[in-house]
Amino acid sequence: MMTFLRSGLAAIVLVLALPGLSKAHDIKSCKCEDGCYTKQVSNVSCSGGKARFSSKGLPDPDDPIMRGIVGTNQQFPTVHNYDFEILLNPRIASQPTPTEAGPMGVAVNGVPIFDPSTQGPVNKAKGKRPSAFEEGELDVCGGHAGRGDDYHYHIAPKCLIEDLGKKWVDVDKKPIGYAMDGFPIHALGWFNKGNAVEAQLDPCRGMKDDSGNYFYNVKTSSSWDVLNCLTGEPQKFARDRWHHRVDRTGKEITGIPMRFAIKDSMRTSHGRDVCHVTTGMLQGEQLLLTSGKTRRVNAEEGALFYCNKACYGLFFEADKSRKIRGRAIYYDYIVSGCLGGFDVASLRTFTPYEGPAQKRKGPPGTGKRPRQ
Repeated sequence: MMTFLRSGLAAIVLVLALPGLSKAHDIKSCKCEDGCYTKQVSNVSCSGGKARFSSKGLPDPDDPIMRGIVGTNQQFPTVHNYDFEILLNPRIASQPTPTEAGPMGVAVNGVPIFDPSTQGPVNKAKGKRPSAFEEGELDVCGGHAGRGDDYHYHIAPKCLIEDLGKKWVDVDKKPIGYAMDGFPIHALGWFNKGNAVEAQLDPCRGMKDDSGNYFYNVKTSSSWDVLNCLTGEPQKFARDRWHHRVDRTGKEITGIPMRFAIKDSMRTSHGRDVCHVTTGMLQGEQLLLTSGKTRRVNAEEGALFYCNKACYGLFFEADKSRKIRGRAIYYDYIVSGCLGGFDVASLRTFTPYEGPAQKRKGPPGTGKRPRQ
């Protein structure tokens, strides 16, 4: 790999030596500067060889997050309390480390960046887990909400990069994020194709700039890969404090994967509650009816919502003991605890299931890091 980097650097120097061309690959190092993060990040400081900052884990409120997803797990992007630590002076390891399903970095808006894969089972034919992008699980910004209602990116944070703009990305050459090994992530060539470095990247999607500083660079076209492996030593870089949503029985909700094409997503505050609403189209699912029979849904518009354990409308998987052929889901609709101001009657909801109580398995315990 080092031979590749040396030859790539030599090629850069040769190009820069041509008349009329200026330096193209001299990245900005600014981990300790407030000006290298968005306003969603707070408490930036540096000590003990690390940069530290905090965030709520949500991007700019004007970003159209969750829109465009066709395969959802009924999660909602909620406020988290992240503390991040990034090495100030990372070093290239003796060999790269493959990424795993889960967090592998953080964007400069304080939103985690995950490995491109889902946490589903490994595809035996391909030898790897499914791609969240290829499975239609990502929104137009490149992210979605995971099992812990944590919004995160799986590919290049497209909306963030557009928000940062050409001057940040291609003129000042500031990072758009940091990998968990401490090396910066850039998007050179996103606005100015003259800065494109795709042909000079190593297998991890990294390279050195003219001053010898290593960095990763996202792919500026589909499939918008961030990085393929970690060139430095992986570090524990994030801590999270949050409260999991629960259902009417007090069990934690992690959602079930379903074919629901999201049209819009919003959240509003009502007293002590923050209500989340997702509207879209349910497609190709088998619904359990109150009568005990099932109905196949080809295409039906409706809303998923959650305010508290006594105010929600969500789908759950039907009890297998009913001997239903294939998977069936039912719509649990409870509004006895909805606070004033949340107009649930204005929502186009699905037909609720009002039969015998369904058995639900509790999810695994919550962790201390962002969850898929």
